[in-house]
Amino acid sequence: MKKAVFIIFLMITFAMAGPRVGGRVGYSTSEDPFTGLSADGAIFGGQLTLPIMPVLGIEISGTYTSTQSDVSMEDYLTNYIEDEYGIDYTGDIDGLRNYLENELGWSIPAETDMLSDYTATYHNLGLAGILKADIPMGGSPFAPYVGGGGGVHFVVSDADAMLAMLEQQTTGEPAIDPYDHIFPSAEGVLGLTFKPMGAPVSMFGEVRISKPFGDDAGDAIINYFGGANLGF
Repeated sequence: MKKAVFIIFLMITFAMAGPRVGGRVGYSTSEDPFTGLSADGAIFGGQLTLPIMPVLGIEISGTYTSTQSDVSMEDYLTNYIEDEYGIDYTGDIDGLRNYLENELGWSIPAETDMLSDYTATYHNLGLAGILKADIPMGGSPFAPYVGGGGGVHFVVSDADAMLAMLEQQTTGEPAIDPYDHIFPSAEGVLGLTFKPMGAPVSMFGEVRISKPFGDDAGDAIINYFGGANLGF
C-alpha cells in the first residue's frame, strides 16, 4: 500500500512539474587530442529536463563546438604517426621525412612544406544524461544545483595538411585518415537557476566538467554555460 501511494505521489509530482526544454551557449576549454593544440572556443546546444521530484530531475543534453588553428605539417604528421604507428619523431624532421618515404611510400615532402602552417579543424559533438538536484533557497527565485552523470563525445580532427599531402601521391588513395573517435565520459555540473514566480521560463548559469575516457581522449573539458528553459 505504501509503495502504491509513493508511486502515485511521484506520478502526480511529474505531471504538475512537466518537462522543460531549452538552449544554451557558452565557452569551452579543451585540447585537440590529435594535434595537441588548444581547442578553446564557443559552444552551444540544447537540453530536455524530465522532473522526477520537485528538486530532482534528469537532463538530457547535446552540445557542439568547432575551432580552427594553425599547425605546421611537421607537427601534424608527427602527431599522426605517433598516434597511428607509435613512433615519435618530435624534433626529428629528417627522420619523419624518411619514414614517410620509405615506410609509407609517399613522395618525400620538401622541408619548406613541412614547416609551413596549415589550418587544423576540430569538432566535438557531446551527448549527456545528468541527474540534477536543486538546493532549495526558501522563497527565493534563485536555486543552486549540482549534478552528475555520463555521456559520450564524438570527436573529429583534421587539417589542410592532409589535402596537401594527398596531392603529392600518385595513387590517388587517401594518405591520412581523419582523427575520428568516440569517447565515453563522466559529467559533473554546478550551477544556479533563476526562475521568476509563476513564469513558464527559467534561466541558468552553469559550469560543467566532462572527462572523456580512452586512448588519446585528452584532458578534462571544462564548459561554461548560460541558457534558458521553457516550462514549469
